[in-house]
Amino acid sequence: MHAASLIMLSWAMIGAACFVSPISTSLIASVLTVMVAVVGLPHGAADHRFARPRLEPALGMAWLGVFLISYLLIAAAVVCGWQVAPAVTITLFFLASAWHFGQEEPKFSVGPRTLRPAFRFARGGLVIWVPVVFQNDAVLRILTVAAPRGFEADIQRALAAITVCAWPLLALAVVGWGWQCLVAVSATGRTRRVLVLDNTVTASMTVLFATANPLVSFLVYFCGWHSIRGLSRLRRELGETWSQLAVSVAPMTITAIGLIGVTALAVLQAPTLGNTLIRVTFVGLSAVAVPHVLLHGTATVVERFANLRITPVQLGSSV
Repeated sequence: MHAASLIMLSWAMIGAACFVSPISTSLIASVLTVMVAVVGLPHGAADHRFARPRLEPALGMAWLGVFLISYLLIAAAVVCGWQVAPAVTITLFFLASAWHFGQEEPKFSVGPRTLRPAFRFARGGLVIWVPVVFQNDAVLRILTVAAPRGFEADIQRALAAITVCAWPLLALAVVGWGWQCLVAVSATGRTRRVLVLDNTVTASMTVLFATANPLVSFLVYFCGWHSIRGLSRLRRELGETWSQLAVSVAPMTITAIGLIGVTALAVLQAPTLGNTLIRVTFVGLSAVAVPHVLLHGTATVVERFANLRITPVQLGSSV
């Protein structure tokens, strides 16, 4: 049901992009900021719920302090990166986001095992590669607004390098999508339905990324697909209702919004409201996203380390 809803939303936005007069950037930025705060930030603010069962076995009662201090230090480093080296920060943020998005996408056994990680990385980055290739000027304007003044030339060079990388990654994503189409044709029953639906989601979002305002397409993907699916998985893992999950992540979400607001007042203000909102949204989101990506990326390693520490105790107690 979620995938079908996203397909319809994507084509509604594609139709609006093709046949409706462009909406003001300030209005789009306002909606983006609100939706990221309501849906996107809770996705990251739930990380303490994700981290506890993975960190507590290894760190004991110190897990929360280690988690919070690490999270805040990494977030602060990202904000500083935007101020002193925005081109490098943007490039690393894009690559990390593509990898993370790919890891969170549905994992089907399609193609040679050695190529599947590359297919996931290429697919996860479609929200980046497609706008960079087909709407380069619009992406450049957004990144220039998000970065401080004086770095325009650096941003342009970084985007040119990302564009060069985007072409082969986009081609790889198309190969992966085509391979999955062939598998869907030969499959039967529920497997075919699931693959066809997933192929349709990917195709619809790709067209959306190529035609709609990059702010709009990012909003649809990040809030309407990635964050909702991440929260849904966590809710199932914890065995909670949506209202219980919302209550549990509310304190962290409000704290994150407050910290981003203070940072905005201190260093992120731009000449216009729309530009300020774009800057606050992307800098604030990346500050939360980077520790989020690192946490989820290292979760398996942390769990293995915890198991190594627990196993000797268990063996000793059983003797």
